[in-house]
Formats: sequence, structure tokens, C-alpha cells
Amino acid sequence: MSAPLVDRLELPAGGERFAGRHEVVAGTLLLEGERLPVVVKKVPVDWRQRLAGRTKARRSFETARALLERGIDTPEPLAAETVGGEGWFVARLLPEARQVREWFRHRYEPGFPEPGLPIPFGDVVGGLGRLARRMHDSGVFFRDLTDGNVLVTEEAGRPRLWLVDLNRARVGTRPVGFWNRLRDLSRPGVNALADRRLLVAAYLGPGRPVGPTLVLVTLLRARIRGWDELKRVLRPWRR
Repeated sequence: MSAPLVDRLELPAGGERFAGRHEVVAGTLLLEGERLPVVVKKVPVDWRQRLAGRTKARRSFETARALLERGIDTPEPLAAETVGGEGWFVARLLPEARQVREWFRHRYEPGFPEPGLPIPFGDVVGGLGRLARRMHDSGVFFRDLTDGNVLVTEEAGRPRLWLVDLNRARVGTRPVGFWNRLRDLSRPGVNALADRRLLVAAYLGPGRPVGPTLVLVTLLRARIRGWDELKRVLRPWRR
């Protein structure tokens, strides 16, 4: 039987921390004689998780394994345990990965720095569309396909996209239904119509008419942006 997770983890004081609603830190995991660079996400265990009998950390671990079985990239899941009143999910660190939001913010926000990897915006958006299609066809409804939950690495000058923050995803045995596909496609921050057309075209594949799907995704995207703005007004402390 392996030692408790806290005895196998090294989390240096002042180590790298990642932006997000919950504490996400870099560390080192001792596993079968190896020292692996990892990311640890710590989520408080509330009454709903206790009632369900499964923490968000455990759900993330199981979802990550299901994604990998379907050929969908996500950082390798290594452990999930309850530590004190928190669920800790441990995954392999992708050292050079950047959030897809860097490309979107550079595109739409004047003065925002260039992304940390030299990959064209169109290649990233096209890759995101194709990733979403594979995900949906394999039965994965992500539910939170936002800019902070997609990482980008570079391989031979091309983007490779990875899904993270998996606890809200739902994995089924059948392809995802039409409406839920639209819900996922409307989540990424692709705010210009021409760029959204590129996303939808990559999702649908060559030769497929883009117009009807693009209209629906655009309407849903406008609804999401309006709701986000309302939340910023009503809950300024959560900015």
C-alpha cells in the first residue's frame, strides 16, 4: 500500500501558483522511485460532495482517465485524495503550456502581450474546433470549455491542446446531443464573428455549411457575455 499523498508530495513554500478560483500549486510527486513535476489542485469538500460520496478531485481524476481512453489530451492524472477538508487532485505538469486565453486576449485587447508560444491565432482556434468535435463525438460534454480550461503546447510548430479543470465534465456512452454541443462551442472567448466562423468551420469539417450553426453559437455567446457582465455588476467582490 502506498504512503499517504501528503507524504509523497513536495510543495515548496513560495512555489509557483496558478490563477483560478481554487488553490492550484506546482510541486513534485514521489512515485515508484521517480520525482515527477506535478500540479496540485485543492478544492474544499462541501456537503454536496459528501452527500454524493465523491469529491471533485476524485471526479476530475476519473474524468481525466476517461478522456485519455478516448484519445483526448489532458495532463496525466496521478492521484486524488482527501487531505483534511480538501480534495487534492494531482496531475503531471506541462512545463511549457499556456492558457488559450493568451491568444484571445492578444487578439481582442489592445496592448495585451503576445502569447508565450509562437503559434498563429488561426491555428489555435482551428485546433480548438477539432478538439471539441472529437470530444463530443466520443461522448464528452465538457460544460466549462472556457479560456482558462484549455492549455496549448507546441509540437513541430503546431498547437496541441489539452483540457483541464475536468470536474464539471460529463462522460457518456453516446455522442453528445446537438444542444449541448452548441453550449460547449459558445463558451470559448472567440468574440469576433469571423473568428467564430473559423471555430465552427473547424468543428464541422470540410464542405459542411457553417451558417446555421454559427448563428446559434453566436446567439448563445451573446447570452453568455451578457450574463457574465451582469454577474460582474451584481457580484463585484468576485472579480
